[in-house]
Amino acid sequence: MIPDLAMLQAVQEGDRPIRTETEARAFLDDFQATMAALMTTIEEETALVRAGKLFAATDVVSRKTAELARYLQARTRLKREFATLNRLAPDVLAHMRDEHVVAIEKIRANLGVLAIAREVAEGIVRNVSASVGRRAAPATYGRNAAAPPVRQVAARGIAYDRRT
Repeated sequence: MIPDLAMLQAVQEGDRPIRTETEARAFLDDFQATMAALMTTIEEETALVRAGKLFAATDVVSRKTAELARYLQARTRLKREFATLNRLAPDVLAHMRDEHVVAIEKIRANLGVLAIAREVAEGIVRNVSASVGRRAAPATYGRNAAAPPVRQVAARGIAYDRRT
């Protein structure tokens, strides 16, 4: 007798396979609660960044990361058990699809706000660097007593990290 592959994968990951409608609905309810918590946190972060409260928004990041990890773990199980869930609770899955469309739009808005905030911050740092560099450039005259062409000198000691 060959064991069920889904059952083996579930046991390896510490989850029992979903077998009944009650288990399916309980899992899907938990999944929806996890997704709702993640979306609430993402909306909070978006609002804080839009309001210019960047330090407060950084406090939300650790919570968002933890909720995202929970969501991804539940999503992996959802994908693995999709056929069973679709058979046992198709109405809940249809409702979840609609919720995911709304969630995707919220995530796009969040990413857009974060990208704009990053660009603004980088622009500020570039402008400060250029301004400090202009002030640090020596004011001298050339051989014919004319001012030399103005060079753009970047300031030393100012940097920004584009990876984050």
